[in-house]
Amino acid sequence: LYLKSIAESPLHHSKYSRFQEVSASSKVSYENNWEMEAVDPNNRFELTGEPVRANYPILIKHCSTCHFLAADLVEYKNSHGTEYEVTVHSY
Repeated sequence: LYLKSIAESPLHHSKYSRFQEVSASSKVSYENNWEMEAVDPNNRFELTGEPVRANYPILIKHCSTCHFLAADLVEYKNSHGTEYEVTVHSY
């Protein structure tokens, strides 16, 4: 499975926060492309193309929309128990 996100629209958005929705998909497409970036914007250019170090904080950016993967503390219950909402949104 691939992590997929489509640009936010009236028909495509997360259930509670209404930000860009994230889902799993079995199809390969450009909507599944993500980049890893350094948290510190001063180091992003220097670390481009370098291996990601263990225990190093990173940002995961969606290539199509240039927004970052995020999670809110919005809890909701479903058949699997309590879950948090994962979205694509740059705070």
